[in-house]
Amino acid sequence: MTPGSSRRHSTLISLSLASSLVLPLFGCGEMEGDAGVTEAVSDLVTTNGLSTVNGLSTVNGLSTVNGLSTVNGLQSFNGLMTTNPGRTEVAYLVHCALPTGASIVKQDQNGTSYTFPGALGMAPRWQNSACDQTCQENVSSCLLASVNTTGIHVPLWIVSPNAAVGWGQDPDYPNQEATFFGNVFTAGAHGTNPTADPMYYCAGPQIKVNPPAGRLGSNQVDPPYVDPFGSQYAQCKPSCQAADAPHQADGFKACNGWTNPVTVWRQNVATN
Repeated sequence: MTPGSSRRHSTLISLSLASSLVLPLFGCGEMEGDAGVTEAVSDLVTTNGLSTVNGLSTVNGLSTVNGLSTVNGLQSFNGLMTTNPGRTEVAYLVHCALPTGASIVKQDQNGTSYTFPGALGMAPRWQNSACDQTCQENVSSCLLASVNTTGIHVPLWIVSPNAAVGWGQDPDYPNQEATFFGNVFTAGAHGTNPTADPMYYCAGPQIKVNPPAGRLGSNQVDPPYVDPFGSQYAQCKPSCQAADAPHQADGFKACNGWTNPVTVWRQNVATN
């Protein structure tokens, strides 16, 4: 196990609500007041999958030019902070970007405060500074890996070339599902379609082994990502570059020119 492996087992995140309002979360019970609310990392669900029609962008009150904790980085009166699904997206975004112990506190348009804790620490500078291309790609890969189109709780094991996550395997997560990469913040990144945010995956060898509902290999409904290698379940190998030895079996360090991917491993348990 490499440093950061204790955070790689991304089973649950906690959304601390400093409010008297209910924050409904997909797939789990509602809890009121200051009670903690837990939600599986793979439950990122909105109307169109991961993102809104325009993706995660400044039109949704989110800016990569400013830090998340700043007024202009994540606005209270516009976009993501003004709806329950939007705040769920913010929770995952902060979970991916900031490390354990870091958090941001934001108000919605009504002045209600919400605390969003970090966990994986894949882009810690975004808390107070701009999110550059590397930051955007790391957070994007993590967000894409977190999508579950049904909202069912599914524990995952993730690995990445990002040092905050690192490499390593867990015998309780033997099935390599897929590798995710792209940029949900910048349309046309890496010379892709200039009118769309590039969101990609490629299949792992066990993508169809006991696929949980809402995850790849199951009957997903309108997932936000596509496989760029020719078919729905085109394999990452040999198109992607494996991690350096001795971790070459753990996942991939680059895919199709993208150098900040996330590889997901699942349990061998049927959850449909």
